[in-house]
Amino acid sequence: MKYQLFIAENCTECQDVVDFIVSNEMEVQISNVDLEDIDPPLNVFAFPALFKERVLLGYGSDIITFFKNKV
Repeated sequence: MKYQLFIAENCTECQDVVDFIVSNEMEVQISNVDLEDIDPPLNVFAFPALFKERVLLGYGSDIITFFKNKV
């Protein structure tokens, strides 16, 4: 299964992470919890939140660091 990124409206870090993912043409499913009827697999306290299956991999701008370290 691929990565799932959960974002929210009016979230600066969310947009930064989305811009990074799009500019690097990464395969990440992006879901906006404010605009879609979808919830993260676990309760989260901040966005953006990156998951792989039911495992929380990171929050905020740390997600960019996570992906940079994977390369």
